[in-house]
Parts: sequence; C-alpha cells; structure tokens
Amino acid sequence: MVFRGHAESFAARKEKHQLTDAVDLGLRIVPVNNIVGSVNRWQDFDAKFRIRNRTTYQRYQRIKQAVERGEILPPVQLYKVGDKYYVVDGNHRVAVAKEVGQVYIDAYVTEFLPSADTKEHLLWRERSLFQRQTGLLDIELTELGSYEKLLAQIRDFQAEESERLNMDLTLERAASSWHEEIYRPVVELIRKQRLLDDFPNRTEADLFLYASYHKIAKSRLTNQNVSYREALADFQVEQQKSFAEQLRDLITGLFTPSVEDDPHCPHKENLLIMDEDGLVHVAPSCPGCRRCTHDHDITIQDEDSPLI
Repeated sequence: MVFRGHAESFAARKEKHQLTDAVDLGLRIVPVNNIVGSVNRWQDFDAKFRIRNRTTYQRYQRIKQAVERGEILPPVQLYKVGDKYYVVDGNHRVAVAKEVGQVYIDAYVTEFLPSADTKEHLLWRERSLFQRQTGLLDIELTELGSYEKLLAQIRDFQAEESERLNMDLTLERAASSWHEEIYRPVVELIRKQRLLDDFPNRTEADLFLYASYHKIAKSRLTNQNVSYREALADFQVEQQKSFAEQLRDLITGLFTPSVEDDPHCPHKENLLIMDEDGLVHVAPSCPGCRRCTHDHDITIQDEDSPLI
C-alpha cells in the first residue's frame, strides 16, 4: 500500500487563518469525510487518514475489530475550523471509521474562529452562528447579513409550523423541516436550471435567498401565489448590470405602466418599500402603476448587494 502525503495539521490551519476564538459546541454528530487532520499526530496518518506509524498498528487493529463486532465506542474529540475537523483525541477511531466507510461519528467539538477584522472573517463568523442556531451545515452565503435574513425566514416557518401542529417546535427542528420542505426543492430547481453557470460568484443559497424575496414581492404585486419555479424563471443574465440592479429591475418590472404618465398619482409615496430588515412591503392601496419606482422607494445597500 502506498501512503501519500500526510493528514492536515491543525496548528498550520490555525496560523494560516489567525484563529483567535474558541466556542464549545458540545456533543455533535460529525461527517467522517470532513475530518481531515490532527492536532498532535497528523504526521502519523497519510492524506486519506490511513495509519503510517506501524508501532501503533496493533491498537488500530483492536479498535477495528471492536467496530466490526458492533461495539459502541466513546465519542472522539475534535477541533472544528470552517467545515473541516481535526482530531484532538481518537485518531485511531477516526482512521477505522474512514476505512470501514462509516458516514458519521459522535464527537465533542470545539470550534475555532478568526477575529472579526475582515469581510471574509465576519462572514465566517456569521455562518458559524447560523450553524449553531439551526444545525444546518450546508448553506453557504456570500453577502454579509444574509444569514440573519435567512434565519428570519426560518423563524417565520417555525412560528407557522408550531401553530399548525399546536406544539412548540425548537428552532433546530423547524430548521430541519424547512430545509427539507422549502430549501432543498428550490436548490434542486436551481441545479436543474443550471443557474449557477450564469452567476459564478454566487452560491445556491444566494440564489435561494434572492428568489425568496422576489417571490414575496411578485406575489404581493400580482395578488397571486407565485411559485419558486415562476420566480426563478425571471432570472436573466445581463453582463452590463450588477446583480443588485437586475434584482431591482425584476421588482420594478412587475408594475404595469397604466398610469405611469399621471403626475398626480395619489399612490406616489411609500407603496413599495424595502425596510431595514430587507422585507418587502406593498401598501394595500397600491394600484400597480410604475410611478412609485421613480421615487427611491426601492433601495439597495450598495452596487454589489442584492435587493433583499
């Protein structure tokens, strides 16, 4: 058997990203494939976490035999950096888990985070907080503040489901249901339509968030329950415009020009509003003209920020 390279070093990773803060996550279920290195024994394992140090091979074999007998082994101890994990205690248990094809492993996890000194680090910390609150690990957003907006949608879903089921759902349980019932189907649609091919600097979660707000606005403005499929169908690539400008055009384009030339429109002010929380508000008296789109009622944060 050829052993190539070695497992990743936690110390090198920590130094590279200047990790300064640690958060105790407690007992977690961790994907085995995401464990890539070790804290103190990274040189004892190759890049696929196969044992290289033959002096401990007998211990490795004993653990493997225990696993094959179906014995329950104690949780390992891991450090988490982003989506990757490094073994503090339990290197051989992890190596065995990888060899036998184990998908998940119980672990006590401590997460390390960088200081909040750059946009990248701030986004990293926002994602970490979102993961701790919801338990959702596969959602990657690229705009600061987007995780908070997505969390607001999940909390709304939590409230609705708690009322429907006549029971108090925890946020994590509600997030799991939201992920399966709402998020995943839309992401599958995004993949089917290959939308990321047109927006290479965005993620599936970005497009989901954009589509969700466009869906809300279009439903309100057309007085119809617009589906995510219909909302996504409005996405077109225009190289000359920023994504924020395209989203703004999608919203304003929903108005009909029936009274556009009427300078005395009584519905001129504050009908279509994007508030500080990024929510779309349309006044009940709005007749659907385009007049309000010329009065700064539609706002964006900056040139590169989405209209959300």
